[in-house]
Amino acid sequence: MATLAPSPDTQQAPRAGGLYDRDFYSWSMQQAHALKRRDFAAVDLQNLIEEIEDLGSEKKNAWECCCARNIEHLLKIEYCRQAADEDLKQWAREVLNFRKQMAKLIDKNPGLKGQYAEMFAEAWKYGREDAVDRLVEYDEDMKRSISEKQAGRKWDSALPRERPYRFEHVTAYDPESDRAPRKDIWPPAVAGILNDRLGRDYPILSDYAPPRGRRR
Repeated sequence: MATLAPSPDTQQAPRAGGLYDRDFYSWSMQQAHALKRRDFAAVDLQNLIEEIEDLGSEKKNAWECCCARNIEHLLKIEYCRQAADEDLKQWAREVLNFRKQMAKLIDKNPGLKGQYAEMFAEAWKYGREDAVDRLVEYDEDMKRSISEKQAGRKWDSALPRERPYRFEHVTAYDPESDRAPRKDIWPPAVAGILNDRLGRDYPILSDYAPPRGRRR
């Protein structure tokens, strides 16, 4: 009995999958052209599904990264007594910049609003870890007498385990509307330090919650 040639459907998947591993650009162009032609037999479905899921995850990870950096800076402002005024100014400027990036990500990807609790928890974990590493670099005791490892344990013990900052104090934007981040909203302890050290006049609002309403 003659052997039947493999159908186009069975031929496409191995070729597409191999190209995916060897040359992602060519694979993506091939998949785009196949979809435009409605040639679904040529679509590398499994890899395409994974790539689409990864695109969504990238937006989530980007928000978490910005939030983690903000938490790192807020902890440094609050706990780093050795920081110069210029350090505080730079960290405060970066907090404002990351807030804008976070708000833009939400504006373009509103589906992320349902992930706030999970994203904020992840950001706290990594932001705290990064703050410990950075505070070690400023530690005067380490420069004089203790090792870097001892300084790491010292700062890991000094920083709070549970989040001391509310979501609104970190982001300074309304999580339910399209308001832009405010520049004068900070965690109370951080606002106090910025006011004392830099002569700012930030309101210390321990019960701040962003107002609901129209675009500012």
